[in-house]
Amino acid sequence: MVETPRPRAAVHANGAHDSAFDPERYRTHLLAAIEWIRSAHRAAGGTGISKGYDLVRRRWAPWYPETTGYTIPTLLNAASVVGLPDLETLALGLADDLVAAASPEAAVGHWVNQRAAPIVFDTGQVIFGWLAAHEARQDPRYLSMAALAGDWLASVQDGSGAWKAHQYLGVTKVIDTRVAWALLELWRRTGLAAHRDAAVANLEWALGEQTPDGWFQQCAFRPREAPFTHTLAYVAEGLLESGRLLGERRYVAAAQRTVDALLDRQKPDGRLAGTFGPGWRAQSRSSCLTGNCQLARLWLVFFQRDGSERYLRGARRAIAFVAARQNLTSGNAGIRGAIAGSSPLYGRYERLKYPNWAAKFFLDALLALRQVERGGEALRFAG
Repeated sequence: MVETPRPRAAVHANGAHDSAFDPERYRTHLLAAIEWIRSAHRAAGGTGISKGYDLVRRRWAPWYPETTGYTIPTLLNAASVVGLPDLETLALGLADDLVAAASPEAAVGHWVNQRAAPIVFDTGQVIFGWLAAHEARQDPRYLSMAALAGDWLASVQDGSGAWKAHQYLGVTKVIDTRVAWALLELWRRTGLAAHRDAAVANLEWALGEQTPDGWFQQCAFRPREAPFTHTLAYVAEGLLESGRLLGERRYVAAAQRTVDALLDRQKPDGRLAGTFGPGWRAQSRSSCLTGNCQLARLWLVFFQRDGSERYLRGARRAIAFVAARQNLTSGNAGIRGAIAGSSPLYGRYERLKYPNWAAKFFLDALLALRQVERGGEALRFAG
């Protein structure tokens, strides 16, 4: 029998989706998501983080290099903000796991198999993890691995600026702006022009795939599919953060067109349709919870940039919508504290599953909201 998680109270007080920040409820949801990530690590045998929990099969998946990589900076940020030093130990252990799993080029495949073909996007996300580990510990191994991975990414890039080889499912995707962002974070530390040039070439290519209303072509995992909010947010994250690093307003403006279009389509309760086709036509009745979390963080960044309250309201609503769907009481460690792929659970994205990256992006959104509401210092680790 499938256990149906019971929705719990949202982050904000009085049931209002755009009410004032409630630090106690915030902390409860945040700690539950952290504990779920610890459970996912234990379920993977103490190496990496399990891809997630399957509600139908009632089992954990093997560990997943890509998302393990970009969860490292999240854990390091949480360790500092929440005061949990064991999270730093966990994060650095994950960085070591990725060193062991990488190919001779410091690339990673879609699953843990050194003989598997390396994947561009996955490798870019692991760079975030190694850079964060290097910044936390100043161990040169991590920077060396990140630089090797950056060299490999630059060497396999197509002349158009896209990455056409070494793609998941063989499909060229604009979500690789998030790889460009990783390369720019690397460039800040190495000063190597090849890393910066590869990033800029990809960002320029991606701009050509954006329609005037902010939507992106080649943004789905498969051809002719409508992209999820998760992948649309990936592209916006890459453009925004790359634009901030380079001082390039065109990239920031492109990201803003996307997040503004999605904010215009947010429902009063905080949800967004899970997929959008050309012209921003909603093509799913379910909501992609990961995308909601990513967009909440993006809206918070734009609120900090221009002070527009509509961004803050949208972020609060999105976080409250997701938090209300986090089960805090289940006896099943695969469910308790997790964030599902979709709402409702049987929706199109990661149907009846709890992916680890949903918890990661939920934590990112909560940490960003805390920083905004309390006027604290910016989060230290990127990814």
